[in-house]
Amino acid sequence: MLGILTCMPSTAFAGKKDSLILYRIHDYHINHIKKIDSISDNVYFKVRYNIERRNPIMKFIPSAHVFYHSDNVRDYLRESYSNVLFTKGHRFDVKQQVVSTNIRGNSHGIYTLLDHLTPNLYEATIYNNHILSPLNKYNKRYYRYKQKTDGKGNIRLDFRPKTFNTQLISGYSIIQPDGRILRTVFNGEFDMISFRTEILQTKNDSLSFMPSICNTAATFRFLGNRISALINTDFDNKKNLPDSVISVTSREMMDTLRPIPLSEADKKIYANYDEKIKAIEEEAKKDTMPKKESLLKKILWDAIGENIFTPIGAESENASFRMSPLIDPLHLSWSDRRGFRYKINLRSMYKFNEHRYLTFEPLFGYNFKFKEFYFTLPLRMTYNPKRNGFAEIIYGNGNRISNNTVAEAMNIEDSLDLGDKSIDLFTDNYLRVFNNVMAFDWLDIESGFIYHRRTAIYPEEMQKYGLETEYRSFALMLGVKINLWRKGPWLSIDWERGLKGINKSSIDYESFEVDTQWKLPLTGLRLVNLRTGAGVYTRKYQNYFIDYNNFRDNNLPEGFEDDWSGNFELLRSRLYQSKYYLRFNVAYDQPMMVACWVPYLGKYIERERFYLGCAIVERTKPHIELGYSFTNRYISIGMFAGFKNTRFQEIGFDFSYEIFRRW
Repeated sequence: MLGILTCMPSTAFAGKKDSLILYRIHDYHINHIKKIDSISDNVYFKVRYNIERRNPIMKFIPSAHVFYHSDNVRDYLRESYSNVLFTKGHRFDVKQQVVSTNIRGNSHGIYTLLDHLTPNLYEATIYNNHILSPLNKYNKRYYRYKQKTDGKGNIRLDFRPKTFNTQLISGYSIIQPDGRILRTVFNGEFDMISFRTEILQTKNDSLSFMPSICNTAATFRFLGNRISALINTDFDNKKNLPDSVISVTSREMMDTLRPIPLSEADKKIYANYDEKIKAIEEEAKKDTMPKKESLLKKILWDAIGENIFTPIGAESENASFRMSPLIDPLHLSWSDRRGFRYKINLRSMYKFNEHRYLTFEPLFGYNFKFKEFYFTLPLRMTYNPKRNGFAEIIYGNGNRISNNTVAEAMNIEDSLDLGDKSIDLFTDNYLRVFNNVMAFDWLDIESGFIYHRRTAIYPEEMQKYGLETEYRSFALMLGVKINLWRKGPWLSIDWERGLKGINKSSIDYESFEVDTQWKLPLTGLRLVNLRTGAGVYTRKYQNYFIDYNNFRDNNLPEGFEDDWSGNFELLRSRLYQSKYYLRFNVAYDQPMMVACWVPYLGKYIERERFYLGCAIVERTKPHIELGYSFTNRYISIGMFAGFKNTRFQEIGFDFSYEIFRRW
């Protein structure tokens, strides 16, 4: 296998060029993908790691840290036998049934290599939303092609990038005249992993566009650490296991399932592992006096230290738990307006059965510039997943907010610089209780109530003006979400009505909001994000707080993958507290637009995005933002220009880490 992967034969190009071959590949895929509908397959997956170089930095690399704490062991082997359920569009669910490995804790090792399990040459991307396929007709703008015909009438299509970029590959494919791919060999580099892959498509006519065998040689390099891996994936295995067999660790069982024999190098890895385990057991028998462990060491390192830089997780048949690392650069972001922010999230689930489960996904964050701590504690009970039926309770603290009466009494204008003391602001603790159900495939209905308790940050300042130091509100809420057409935009309509006299509530208000969002995917990994909306407070009495659901300053933004495309980065927080608003946002996302032409650095740019946003509120008509951002394996950077009443106002920057996000 190694010889196949490392030696790509040279070709003298000859023969007439067939400009329609990519279109025939596309037609072949369209005609055969209809046959995929809940097709089950047994897949054998084997990866052999060799730790060529390692240093203390390795223990901070997610999923690769297991190779650092392993007593001078340099070679590792992991085998798995899984049932894979393929659905329409080459989507699949993997249920791992049997595992055999010498990696501590049955770890996957480098988790991101699992993407190489099921490559798909016919779609726009070969792997999970990355690596643009040269055999997809919509990606031909990124590649150069040469071809020749062999003696059997098959076409050899060689491809290479027009410009070098981490999203592109080079190699060749052997293709039948009707567009059926027989064999593909390519090499590339993505997310600090260089790879060379050979794919043989299955001979089964009904599933001919799915792989039969996939072999990959990969190398990971990072700050002096180097790990090489040989990956073998074998599809269409005939040995079926009962559904009750899930994640069983057994080499004996794997010996009965393995479709191809182990190599001598593989056998040696297992033999060395067995000798090590045997030596440990014999040493334990000789030592009759148990070793005294340091309780402090066990707590500080085993319980805490090992999980400072790695995710904490556990899973059983009915329950799962996962928490982000205590220290994780991915959760650190910065902007010149908001400063540094850090967050930690936790995900847990308890499954009563397939149709009823409980989830708890709290989020904690801290803003270092404003010295504010944020938390959101959502508890959701899903009782009808088919109809999106769930009941949810959310407790958290929202943005610090000002009261209209307080602002008027203190004569505070938007332009006033309050310095470090936000004397008119209140903290906001809220409880939101609601139920959601999908009445029809195109209509979701949400109803419930929301309760706020807002407390003055500086109560002594409130008392100087004879104002209350605490306000409570209780409001009924109703929302509907309408899918305007299949794969079209979602229109949401939200209503809130404040009521007095419920648990000391004293604020009477009413608000309406309309919001439309549409993520329009285009060919070639391009995406258009559209968002429009409007909101108004129709019932305004004394002491009300303006706090919209769809138009607010996000205290813990998600960065490139989420918030940058649908929010305003330069709109001041006080301007969100407007009696009405109109907003419009559009973003265009595409790989290799502008920055890819920058020498050397351009080849590492994965995606780029342009932004246009416009908001009309009380004290600025309009606020306009133009922006540009890019992301690569290390960071995401966004640059924004703000205009107030069509006049240039300011420039802002956003920054977030991306390194090891997929790991």
